[in-house]
Amino acid sequence: MAINDRISDLIGELHTNPNSFADNIGVKSPVIYNIIKGRRSKPSFDVLQKILMAYEAINANWLLKGEGEIWKEKENNFALDTGYASIEDRIVSLVSALREEIGLSPSLEELSELIGTLLTENMKQKEKIAALYVKQDKILEVLRNKLNLDF
Repeated sequence: MAINDRISDLIGELHTNPNSFADNIGVKSPVIYNIIKGRRSKPSFDVLQKILMAYEAINANWLLKGEGEIWKEKENNFALDTGYASIEDRIVSLVSALREEIGLSPSLEELSELIGTLLTENMKQKEKIAALYVKQDKILEVLRNKLNLDF
């Protein structure tokens, strides 16, 4: 599998689209479209470095050489979103600290449960949005092909 295909697979695995992926790694969207559509032979070192820096859970051997698994470790989708993981870790830490300070409290337990529910709902909404971007990209691709457009 070519590196262009691996980057395309990565975008799908992240449940995102080329535009969001480009934003996340700090490059312009056409750079990513050129890579995944094969208009350019290979991504630059700078692009590869930005991908690996933005998504630390990616196995560099997989990205660069196609060896091994896509992720360094088998992780659930929640762990792939570093923002979610850091928020969840911080909340767990704060709740643990509060438990030590005030002991078991029904209000604290209810708050902890509510936060967990909100984080889960947030991830569900994020997945729905990502799915809409995928649909949008498919529609744009059909339009490009039907109208012979390059945008």
